Amino acid sequence: MKKLIALMLALVLALGLCACGGNDTQEETTPEETTEELQTIVITEPVRGYHWAPVYLAQTLGYFAEEGLEADFQSVSGTPPYAALFSGDAQFTMVGIESALMVNEGGQGAKVLASTSQKYPYSLVGATGDYTTLESLKNGIVAGGVNTSGGPYSFAMACMNYAGLTPETDVSVITMASTGYAAAIQAGELQGMVATNPWGAKNLLDNGGQVIVDGTDDAVIADIIGSASYELFVLMTSDEYISANPETVQKVMNAVAKAMQWMENATPEEIAEMMLPLFEGAEEELLYDAQYDKERGIASYTGYHTESGFQSALTLTKLAGSISGDLTEDQVYDETFLDKAWEALG
Repeated sequence: MKKLIALMLALVLALGLCACGGNDTQEETTPEETTEELQTIVITEPVRGYHWAPVYLAQTLGYFAEEGLEADFQSVSGTPPYAALFSGDAQFTMVGIESALMVNEGGQGAKVLASTSQKYPYSLVGATGDYTTLESLKNGIVAGGVNTSGGPYSFAMACMNYAGLTPETDVSVITMASTGYAAAIQAGELQGMVATNPWGAKNLLDNGGQVIVDGTDDAVIADIIGSASYELFVLMTSDEYISANPETVQKVMNAVAKAMQWMENATPEEIAEMMLPLFEGAEEELLYDAQYDKERGIASYTGYHTESGFQSALTLTKLAGSISGDLTEDQVYDETFLDKAWEALG
């Protein structure tokens, strides 16, 4: 009897071990998939620039991922970054408001979804201490960015117009990349130039330059362009993409609104740290730009535009010769997705 009981116990144990081993084998060969694949969206840009910070932060803070998205930022040279919207190579683009006006006057159809800045971040800088006023630039040469259709050129033209200086007669406004400023100044071939970001202006001032017009000075810029607010940097997509993919557009705006909310309460150090993955090797520049941005209130933490800023954008873009007619705000902006994003955030 004792032998029989021992034999039965051994049999029970053996069956139990086989059962446990069978479960282990099943778990190893058929694991459950828990990782959700993210949808990639391509966002083009003319350069990697601080003033589109909320869009970059939506990626680095993980807000795009929360919406099931992953952003692929692509810097485009040689062609306008917004061209990729209409070829289907990109879904979104980050540009200046002037580009949005040009595209819509040209009949291609695109909408600004959000503005990432609320003040004019540019400054007009004199090459040396000899050039400290707009009037001192008479008979000189002023660099206004890389092309005549861009914001820097429009700003340079507005400043000359404000001072009563007639281009080609009293002053030459030319196109030049900022990388060429130093050599042109040293050769005496440049008396003034537009700095499009705080770090660029700092480098010019460190080498003897003088700020003539500070775009972040509300009183000064309102005198020159007619508005203290100017929503220059924007996120845009095509009318066709909005119509075909409203859900994706909403997800993008949900993430960007969250990033704006985070950015408003973050320190410059925190902002610079979170943007660094997309700005490799630019720690000092990022921190300087973030500090300058906080001090001057350049960034938009809501994403909305102002009527006065829009009217000034029309005026400046006409002045540069990039558009000729009057567009309406409804032709250029679609902030309904932004409305829904903020409603969801409470």
